[in-house]
This record gives sequence, structure tokens and C-alpha cells, in this order.
Amino acid sequence: MTQRMNTEARREQIASAALDVLAERGSEGFNIADLAERVGLVPSAVYRHFEGREDVLDAALDLFRDRVYRLVDAVRSEAENPLMALELLLTRHAKLIESGGAAPHIMASMNVPGGRAARRSKREKIFMGYVARVEAVIRDGQESGQVRSDVDPATAALLFAGMIQPAALLRHSEGERFDITAHVARVWDLFRRAVARD
Repeated sequence: MTQRMNTEARREQIASAALDVLAERGSEGFNIADLAERVGLVPSAVYRHFEGREDVLDAALDLFRDRVYRLVDAVRSEAENPLMALELLLTRHAKLIESGGAAPHIMASMNVPGGRAARRSKREKIFMGYVARVEAVIRDGQESGQVRSDVDPATAALLFAGMIQPAALLRHSEGERFDITAHVARVWDLFRRAVARD
């Protein structure tokens, strides 16, 4: 039992480091030797936990999915109401993007030419799973009377996701010249006015 827990912890540590490498170099610049050095292992030790590079990339994507989904679950439980949950979610995304972690471009980096079709499919499922979770928050808002009943939750959820992804790409390409905090304040105001009940 202890050995299994150690193996699982090591796999998560390697997958987490892989997300950092992906954030810095994208999937094309990703290699096991650099990853192993970052974790303090020799490359052969990584292969004790993963079959190879593709297996590590898949595990990193799984970890990314789990973190993003947990973020949505956390704001739903912390916020007083669905609209506050959405605002908090947008704000937390902005903070993650500012911190320079994997979030700004992990989804795009997983879709490079030559990438595995299965990974691209997984990336799309993660995105759609995220949108479905946001859609559920919007439906909660409709049930509580905060969100207009004539708003299509699926469309509003896609609109919400569309406020984040371009901002992440702009922050990644322009750095601090792109003021993501100001961006979030502006787009949140537009989104709220579009969906909130008067």
C-alpha cells in the first residue's frame, strides 16, 4: 500500500513538473531529460513511472483537467450566489494567468501539429467539460432568479470561456503590457449586464 501511494505521489509530482515545462516551452520543447532534472531524478527514473514522453504528456493533461475542474467546484462552494461564483472564477483565472503557470497556453500547446489525435480529443473533452460546469453555474443562476431566463446557458458558458482564452494568449504573448486585471473588470461588466436579471 505504501509503495503504491509513493508511486502515485511521484507520478503526480512528475506530471506537475511537466505542466511547468509545458508552460515554458510548449509540447514541442518538452523532453524527459529536462523534466527529470527539474524533479531531481535521472531520466530512467521517470520511465519507472511512465511508459514514455506521450504518457507523461497525457498525465500532465489529466492533472490540468483535475485542477481546472476543482477550481470551478471551489468557487461554486465558496460564493454566496451563482453570479458571484462566475465573477470569482474569472478573477481566479486571471490570477493564474498572471502567475505564469501552465494555464495560459496549455490548451493551445497540446494542439501542435504532429500531436497525438487522442491528446487533441482529450483536450477538447476537457474544454467541453469545463464549459458544462460553467453552464451548470449559469443554470443555478436561472433557478435562483439572478440570471435571465431567456439566456441560453450553453451559449453563455461558451461566451464566459471566450473571455478567458484570448486573455491568456494575449498575456502570454505580450507579458505585462497586457493588463489582465483591467481586462477582467471590463469583460465581467459586459457579461454581467448581458446575463443578469435587472
